[in-house]
Amino acid sequence: MTSEDFYKAIDQLAGDFELSQIEIFRWLHQHPELAYQEFETSQYIREHLEKLPGLKIQSIAKTGIKAILYGEKSGPTVAIRADIDALPMKEETGLDYASNVKTDYNGQETGVAHSCGHDASTTAALGTATVLTHLRSELPGNVIFLFQPAEEGAPTGSDGGALRMIAEGALENPEVQAIFGFHANSTCYPGQVMIREGPTHASQDSIFIRIWGEQAHGSQPWSGKDPIVAGASLITSLQTLISREVDLQKGAAVITVGYFWGGIKVNIIPEGSEMGLTVRSLDKSNREILITRIKELAELKAEMHGCHAEVIYGQHYPLNINNVQLYDTMLPTVERVAKAKNVLYYLASTKSEDFSHFSQEVPGLYMYYGTAPCDQPLSEAKPTHHPEFRVEEQALKFATRLECNLLYDCLKNLQ
Repeated sequence: MTSEDFYKAIDQLAGDFELSQIEIFRWLHQHPELAYQEFETSQYIREHLEKLPGLKIQSIAKTGIKAILYGEKSGPTVAIRADIDALPMKEETGLDYASNVKTDYNGQETGVAHSCGHDASTTAALGTATVLTHLRSELPGNVIFLFQPAEEGAPTGSDGGALRMIAEGALENPEVQAIFGFHANSTCYPGQVMIREGPTHASQDSIFIRIWGEQAHGSQPWSGKDPIVAGASLITSLQTLISREVDLQKGAAVITVGYFWGGIKVNIIPEGSEMGLTVRSLDKSNREILITRIKELAELKAEMHGCHAEVIYGQHYPLNINNVQLYDTMLPTVERVAKAKNVLYYLASTKSEDFSHFSQEVPGLYMYYGTAPCDQPLSEAKPTHHPEFRVEEQALKFATRLECNLLYDCLKNLQ
């Protein structure tokens, strides 16, 4: 079979699978699960994979799956990562197959929804596995499918899904030479692709700051030490680290305080307060400055108010970098599948992605495929993490075609 014949077979098989693929997507969409709770999702994925010929299926990273497709022609090994977890938020799309799932998260009742498009990425990868297993006799190497849990952040004290998968051998036996990540994006339509070389996503650090003071009656604040005032002063000062201490010419940086709380009654100054920060940077040296100075500033601000601060470092995602050589090699494939006019170059983002852990280990290429609803202008399409975010279903077949072509061409180029 020539390469042209292989490409045509991909198109045919992806088309044959389209209706089943939409059914898979809708099931996943209606059954969202949070990080490391993806038991039903994982079982559903496994049941589909077990129907396909030539796959070696393994459980990994608690609720994740590693499926190895051994091509019948010897060659290198490439991998594709698809994240499977959902978000703790209510869906408000009004779709017939919208999620009605509810759960408790951090002590509060919340909805659960695939408002980041992980259901679409999982569905696309299942389509890719379906197509390539039927073409394994012509596959010049091996493909590893990684269905990864906990991309949206692991519970406190746990490693995220990518780190855990790597630690448990996701990129070994056989050894992976390149890895691909794909994500839904509502700033472009189905058939369009967003790609770039070099840095794509900022590093991310979760930092928790607890400030301890001395409890007192609200009518006599001088008799205690107020951790809320100390915390408020710190929040205001944190932004000067961005505006005055990091070199923004090297890349964007962000400090966001996502929550700040303390006390339970209006007339009681509490013993302590707590805040949670997300810190993003597109430059490694800027990140180092921020990590160091946040701790120093927290301790100094607390001391100014007669309190003391405890700084706890949580989850860290490194800067994600698309390998330049892999980008140059695979760009012609992207332009062939999508047509050059539909290939868009995007700016590096202050969003983060734990795919970065994979791309630190092996050459990686992360790109977006368009999922904006075709029945509305792009200006009206809701972004990921919005309660009205939705995926245009015709994007699924295109994503599968793109993935299949990239994996096949990559295997050929690595020969």
